[in-house]
Amino acid sequence: MQKKNLFLILSIVSLQLFAQTATCDGILPFEEKNGLLTIEMESGILPANSDWKLGNESDPNLSGSTIDYIYWDGTQSFSSLSGAAITYNIKINNPGTYRFAWRGRIGTGDSGGEHNDAWLKIEADDFYATSSNSPTASPALEPKPNCNSNPDRDCPEGSSTNGYFKAFMNRHPVNSTPDRKWGFVTNTNDGNSYRFIWATFNTAGNYSIIVDARSSFFFMDKMVLRRSNLSDSNAHNLNNPESTCYDASLSTKDLKKKETKIYPNPTAGKIEIKNIPLNSNLIITNMFGALVRKIKSDNTSIMIDISDLTNGVYFISNDDKTNHFVKKIIKI
Repeated sequence: MQKKNLFLILSIVSLQLFAQTATCDGILPFEEKNGLLTIEMESGILPANSDWKLGNESDPNLSGSTIDYIYWDGTQSFSSLSGAAITYNIKINNPGTYRFAWRGRIGTGDSGGEHNDAWLKIEADDFYATSSNSPTASPALEPKPNCNSNPDRDCPEGSSTNGYFKAFMNRHPVNSTPDRKWGFVTNTNDGNSYRFIWATFNTAGNYSIIVDARSSFFFMDKMVLRRSNLSDSNAHNLNNPESTCYDASLSTKDLKKKETKIYPNPTAGKIEIKNIPLNSNLIITNMFGALVRKIKSDNTSIMIDISDLTNGVYFISNDDKTNHFVKKIIKI
């Protein structure tokens, strides 16, 4: 009898875990588990008609494996954003402070200080950098413009804008041995590198990591968020699989919830959105992640006129971390 009960309990737990896991599509959030989140950079939606490209090569650090990476093949954007942002949605289950690092290499040139960076922003409750491996270390940096009004944080030397850090690496593309060219190196602050970038999530829920192009031919393989109580050696293990994606609509405890629906879609004018959480703050963004419109809805359905928008793909989402949704809209 005890064995039957144990089997039943395990079956229910397994069913719940399986039901919540869905095929990653660039929109569903990657789910943090046990303080670790691993995302392959090519798993994001690269903006259409942009200069983001895909590449691959043999992995010098993992025998028999191939590195699939993304890189920017367009005009470099050193003082402002390029407007070709890639948004990676994430789901944090264990609140706390996490260290961010991505694995990359300099893809062209003969200098460790060129073609080595991208713009980085983590939409969290706090986003900052320190020069030592402690989330409470001082001094600490914060991106512009927030650092200008925060007496406890310094502004980065060099470029920073709109809440983004200039995030760079410095492994030499020529003088380094092949096994040293790729690495989990993510610095900010010119001249005196702050090697530790942190994001604090005060509550469990949905957040996002946004990457925008800065240098051309900076190859980016994967990125990792690890909770401050987890070691880098465990978090940066190249054998770690990519995090799975989470779809709340598939959860067994959410089966009675009605799916948020949009129709007609595609549309040339008005769309009706049904089954949205009460008192939703809706956000429409374009393929580049740029804000197009904010709408407040007091009901579970709303009619929105998008006839004035340029034809293309847009995303509508809400800011409710408990009942978050993201839906694609095609304007024709």
